[in-house]
Amino acid sequence: MSLGKRLQLIASMIRRGSRLADIGTDHALLPIWVIKNNICPFVIATDISAGSATRANLAVKNAGLESRIFVRLGDGLSPLHPDEIDDIVIAGLGGETISQIIDAARWARDDRYNFVLGPMSKTEELHKYLLTKGFSITDEQTCTHRSRIYPILTARFDPKAAAAQAKHPAAFIRGVLDTERDYTYLKNQHDRLVAAATALRKAGRGDDAEKLEQTAKELFL
Repeated sequence: MSLGKRLQLIASMIRRGSRLADIGTDHALLPIWVIKNNICPFVIATDISAGSATRANLAVKNAGLESRIFVRLGDGLSPLHPDEIDDIVIAGLGGETISQIIDAARWARDDRYNFVLGPMSKTEELHKYLLTKGFSITDEQTCTHRSRIYPILTARFDPKAAAAQAKHPAAFIRGVLDTERDYTYLKNQHDRLVAAATALRKAGRGDDAEKLEQTAKELFL
């Protein structure tokens, strides 16, 4: 069994030996892979969809891993007990939705948890939520998924580190991406900001355009 590049990058950010929760597991591809490759001792795989939970249960049964992967039906982190997991994967959702899932679980504000997050959209909103709510971004890399480039990041509750990261002028857009390694993604964000600034200037909103242009420059600082 092999994973695509996106799931492979996510898997590489899971701490070896950690008790894993995979939120929105769907077909349980990631849980099965981390168990078969001895990354985690067991996985709790959750999904809000009854159909997805059924598919996950079937995949786990076919893999013969019912004693190590436990599928639960429920919304966000609500199916979990705070003391039974260490690492939490939330991927395949928009940045706002991921933010809402974390925010709904007050117990998640604890530095023992390693969050591995893979937003499919609105990454800027996720960055903003994390850094303003005390979650520092500990790693971030990009990967290509279906011809689009997405960031995958890890975060943990560390208000002091989060506050320091938030001081970077373009922190909400770039997170902690590496300028050289993740240049293509950052260039795309730069061009998006410049295009938006151009539209604002045409609309007579020069001050707003200037702010976006400055942020675009700061992406590569």
